[in-house]
Amino acid sequence: MRYRSLLKVLVLFFFIAFLSNCTKIKGTDIGADLLPPIDNIVTFDTTFEVVASTYVTPDSLLPRLGRDINGNAGQFILGHVSNDPQFGKTTASIFFELKPASYPFYFEAVADSLYLDSAVLCLRWTSTFGDSNALQTINVHRVTEKLKSDSAYFTNKSVQYGELIGTKTFSPSVLNDSLFLFRQSLNNQLRIKLNNNFARALLSFDTTGVSPYKSDSLYRDFLKGFALVPQTSGSNANALMSFAMSDTATQLRLYYRYKKAGVSDTTFKNFIFNNGIPGAAANQIVHSYTGSEISQHLGTKPRGDSLLYIQSAPGTYSMLKIPGLDEFKQKKGNVMVHLAQLSMQEATTPGRRQNIFQTPEYLYTEIFDSTNKKFIPFLSDGFVNGKFESLLFGGMRKYSSDNAGQYLSSYNMNLTRYLQGIITRNDPNFQLRLSAPYSIRYEDLYITFALNNLSRGNVVLGGGNHSTKKMKFRVVYSKL
Repeated sequence: MRYRSLLKVLVLFFFIAFLSNCTKIKGTDIGADLLPPIDNIVTFDTTFEVVASTYVTPDSLLPRLGRDINGNAGQFILGHVSNDPQFGKTTASIFFELKPASYPFYFEAVADSLYLDSAVLCLRWTSTFGDSNALQTINVHRVTEKLKSDSAYFTNKSVQYGELIGTKTFSPSVLNDSLFLFRQSLNNQLRIKLNNNFARALLSFDTTGVSPYKSDSLYRDFLKGFALVPQTSGSNANALMSFAMSDTATQLRLYYRYKKAGVSDTTFKNFIFNNGIPGAAANQIVHSYTGSEISQHLGTKPRGDSLLYIQSAPGTYSMLKIPGLDEFKQKKGNVMVHLAQLSMQEATTPGRRQNIFQTPEYLYTEIFDSTNKKFIPFLSDGFVNGKFESLLFGGMRKYSSDNAGQYLSSYNMNLTRYLQGIITRNDPNFQLRLSAPYSIRYEDLYITFALNNLSRGNVVLGGGNHSTKKMKFRVVYSKL
């Protein structure tokens, strides 16, 4: 019995010691089970200051939207944000072509025996960022310049348009409704009725002579595309909507009647985005920061800024410096790095609207090679066989509550091997770029991958000198 009691005491002692060591591993969930206990004799824990400033993404770094290897376009953004106190205003317009399924294109009867019902422009809705109850007004115009179907356009592309052919006022919340229409059941679709003059023009041609329905080039001379432009004047709209351009529910549907065996029959024809000859498209996204919080935090701050304003692409980014690493290397010499983690937390400001504007799902950090003027990925820390592994690298949004009971976003990134390279291989201590990208592309490495949805998510982070939400670079190391 005495030995059994002694055994229980020993087990309890080791259990308490284990828990004590575990509590010393703080502020990380990357490889915590592999970190040695920090005793300040063999293993050390230190934190470095991060100096950071926020910038507007230049034209050369904006997302460029085209088609993938399967010929499909991604999700485009439409809508107007009139009042985001932190990040100002955003206006997103879509310009795109919808064409007959094939050429030459026929109706069931000659043009003078066709009778118009309506023409409806349809887009497949996928999600909304912002206030889904505030009314949006979307105007439809005819595009007046030819877009190139084989071109990928930057998100600042400006497209000329003219005649107004349709308009609709609605709240984005209705886009989640189901519709039961003529010979079809639909859901998640924005539908805008076009005016009858334009619709009749679509019915007025056959395939003889120089009809627009005879060939793609003739059709594009007649109709260069549609411009979907949000109304901004006097608008209280406060949301951006995402639409799947290549979905079969994105179309122009022309409803009409004709005589069949003496009986009137109602039918429709679809003009689509993905036919044998792909349609062109562009998505213009414009930000205005005037009068918002971010306008006071843009540009270089020599000692860094206390607040960093990260807006999902095509928005803003921050440049980070960790100057203390150079001195650390000189003083400590060659050490073994067990963990190097960049961590950041959301900071509350007066303009925060958590219930309307969500934070980005992912943040991403890359190296700015100032010698060769290009961005480099953290290949050793975040990639396996050329494929980005978010679970390995970090950057995923996590939530935690503060003392006031608010749920705040936080992000951690694992840069352990990068720091080891600075110490043991004398790699340069370059600046880092922090952003919420739509997609990442390193052409020389043949690496491309997507992260966030376009224009979805904004976050204000505590900078390196914030009083309570300080951005940190934590290092756990051992002397050799």
